[in-house]
Order: sequence, then structure tokens, then C-alpha cells
Amino acid sequence: MRRALDEMFEESTNKGIQMGIKQGIKQGIEQGIERGVKNTQIKIAIKMLVRNNQTLEEISEIVGLDLDALRELKKSI
Repeated sequence: MRRALDEMFEESTNKGIQMGIKQGIKQGIEQGIERGVKNTQIKIAIKMLVRNNQTLEEISEIVGLDLDALRELKKSI
């Protein structure tokens, strides 16, 4: 009887771990997609602001990024 309970506990523990891993992967993918979309939107906004001759300081205030982060992001545009 004890052995059967131990096996049941082990099986349910393993199943719980597997479900947790699957959920974590799913959430990670969703968050990555959201960040990618946000980064793309910010890059588009920066391009539009640069075309309108906005300074980096002005763009920083508009998009809410500090100047160093903005400079790094601008390099990748």
C-alpha cells in the first residue's frame, strides 16, 4: 500500500512539473511576442520623430526611454 501511494505521489509530482514547464514556456513565448511588438512600435515611432527633426532628448521624453537606451535602439534602426 505504501509503495502504491509513493508511486501515485511521484506520478502526480512529475505531471505537475511537466504542466508547470509547459505553462512557463507558453508565458515566455507570449511575453516575448509582446516585447517584440512593443519594440517594433517604438522603433517606428522613433523613425517618424527623426524624420520630423526631433532631437534625441525630445524623442526620449516622448517614448519614455532614457537617452542611452534610445541611442542603442537607434543604432539598430
